[in-house]
Amino acid sequence: MTSYVSRQELPANTEVTIIANNPVQSRPVTRRRGRAARLGMTSAAVLLATMAGCSSSSSGGGATTTSGLSTVRLVYDWPSVDFEAVPIAVGLKQGFYKKQGLNIDLVLPPNNQTTVKMLAVGKGDIGFDSTVDVVFARAAQIPVVSVANYTQDNDWGLVAKPGATIDLSSLRGESIGVFTDSWTKAMMPYVLRAGNVSAGDVKQIIFQSNDLSPMLAGKINIATNTTNFAVAQVQAATGEKPSVKLATSFGAPNVPIWVYVATSSWLSTHGSQARAFLAGTKEALAWSIAHPQAAVNDFDAVYPDNGSSATYNLDGWLATIPNLKGSYGLLTQRASEWTQTVSALKSVNELSTSFPASTYYTNEYLGG
Repeated sequence: MTSYVSRQELPANTEVTIIANNPVQSRPVTRRRGRAARLGMTSAAVLLATMAGCSSSSSGGGATTTSGLSTVRLVYDWPSVDFEAVPIAVGLKQGFYKKQGLNIDLVLPPNNQTTVKMLAVGKGDIGFDSTVDVVFARAAQIPVVSVANYTQDNDWGLVAKPGATIDLSSLRGESIGVFTDSWTKAMMPYVLRAGNVSAGDVKQIIFQSNDLSPMLAGKINIATNTTNFAVAQVQAATGEKPSVKLATSFGAPNVPIWVYVATSSWLSTHGSQARAFLAGTKEALAWSIAHPQAAVNDFDAVYPDNGSSATYNLDGWLATIPNLKGSYGLLTQRASEWTQTVSALKSVNELSTSFPASTYYTNEYLGG
């Protein structure tokens, strides 16, 4: 039985976990609640310098398994696996990656600020991360590029108890749960503008991992989160869907939150693997959308110690599906999402260095 394997070439404070396509041993799981922690330029430089001194991996991208498959290391955006990895599990379980000549090792980073940094020093091949992390990485001179969208829409918003009314005209004096990540920082100004209030007119309560439980307990009035995780957790706790007011309904840009990324250097030498990964992922996404219950069953089978109930995973996956099927088709990106993301970050003084949209993304590795 294959268990979690620590990457010995990394420093002790940068431990990485690999989940192979087999049952895994139990481990503590912290499920994500916040989104897209900011990639600070200073911290990126420090970590890159530290990692660069490590020996190269003995199981790097492109390694061939005993079955003749090439292994692609997919670095996740969070230190534990959750239902957003359903398509990866399906791709493995249903043989979509094998058909493309690939095996996928899911690599769990030590924290939610490490994905693109690990790619930059060869500790992974493809990453699952946010659009804002790509923008900040490029500003920090880390040459990552988005090769495909995961979601197609911005499903971030304000979350309240089931049946509650979220009234933007009554925000003054309300307590709102927020995170210190860049996505929240980019979205909150739209909340305040729509409510005609300043930051000092509301009580922004900072949480590190979970603002939904305090909201349900009445400790805060409103939480902020993405719809899929809000629905999964609130339904698990109450049996009902939460009230949600999407930021796009009051002026925030409708841009994807999550994307698949890789470095320019890896793509230049492994373009065929990038195409194979995206072909397998696209087929897995389509199958997972058409067969949600079976897809979640595959997820629980491939990653049995994901730390969540089958009901939670199904609720979360069902809430994720609508954001996968944009009018542009699965995985396809467009320049406008990157110009809007950059514009939003600059408008709230979170970004000083920006580039043309073509710097951040490419559709070159997507099939027809």
